[in-house]
Amino acid sequence: MVETADEEIERLEAERHSYSETFRNTSETDAVTRAHLQSEMDRRTARIQELQQHQPLGFFARWGLRGASLALLWGAWEIGPWWAKVGCVLLAAFLAFYSLG
Repeated sequence: MVETADEEIERLEAERHSYSETFRNTSETDAVTRAHLQSEMDRRTARIQELQQHQPLGFFARWGLRGASLALLWGAWEIGPWWAKVGCVLLAAFLAFYSLG
């Protein structure tokens, strides 16, 4: 069974919380165990951040980018210099492509 990103994030957060509780209940004189627990929490935190960076754009973000793309196309029609028209069209194409997900 393959885990979705949201399921993996949820699992990692639960594991990180478990390690955090164990860390809190570990004696301060047990440096080796505390260091191991800290490294495990750090690993899970790094993986959670990595997964969150690859989350798809939300509904409003996608439609905002599409709206900006349409506004740039309208701007390309209205702007005088040819180089500004080309710039607007290229930026509109980039935003439209980026809004796909």
